[in-house]
Amino acid sequence: MKLIEGKLKRLGESTVNMKNEWVKYSLIQIGDKTITNVMVDRKLNNFLQDGIDAPESTKLWMLSSNKIVMGVQVGTDTRYYGTINPFFYFAMVVHFALSLAAFNLHWGAGVFMLVIGWWFYLRKLVDVFRIAGVGGTKV
Repeated sequence: MKLIEGKLKRLGESTVNMKNEWVKYSLIQIGDKTITNVMVDRKLNNFLQDGIDAPESTKLWMLSSNKIVMGVQVGTDTRYYGTINPFFYFAMVVHFALSLAAFNLHWGAGVFMLVIGWWFYLRKLVDVFRIAGVGGTKV
């Protein structure tokens, strides 16, 4: 998890994916940093847009990939955080079930599957729990 704080200066062009309920920004300029190709949950996007007009600094909690905003706080206002698509949890369980099956075939394949699972799933899941643990309102 990464916390980025500063005055929210610019939200670039956005594309809304109604099926997955994500908004993808071409860039977000906050403080002296510019982050490109950033995804924000549609519900969380409302609070992110409030940061443009605010004179105070905005805090963004990013997942470890630095491409997904999972939490927003404008000034000293309430902190808001989003969730992960429920399909993510299903995919994680299936992946680890296949990892156990791979151990039956060859221990090296099982270890490889577990490492891939850690890289793709558990790091993101740990970040989501950390962001929720910081407190705030779930949207």
